[in-house]
Amino acid sequence: MKKIVMLLLCTFLFGAEYRDFAKTMTYETEYKTALNKAKKEDKKLMVLMISNFCPWCTKFENKTLADESVDIAVKSKYIPLIINKEEKNFPAYLTTPIVPTTYFINPNKEEILHQSVGFSNKVEFLNLLQKLK
Repeated sequence: MKKIVMLLLCTFLFGAEYRDFAKTMTYETEYKTALNKAKKEDKKLMVLMISNFCPWCTKFENKTLADESVDIAVKSKYIPLIINKEEKNFPAYLTTPIVPTTYFINPNKEEILHQSVGFSNKVEFLNLLQKLK
């Protein structure tokens, strides 16, 4: 019983960390909200799929996406959305066995334009954003 309580507590604590990141960085956490915002602002959608207890997800958030130059580049062209895949509140077309996975989506057709799997450092991610223009 003690192990179950600890597991639930850890899941709650670590699972909520991405929401803190989202709040600090002003990322959306709800798919439909982000989709509507992308359509309204005529931007594409950038979806970061993460999971609980994923050290590479946390590293990608804190070392790459939190960088000011990356943040400016992302928000100039995309509505950023972060989703915890364990919460299962996203469309089936975004299902992935590997995290972190970053999707770049056309919000009008809800189609994936590009998919990037795994951690990227600041330089790699900025290069990817430049390539996707």
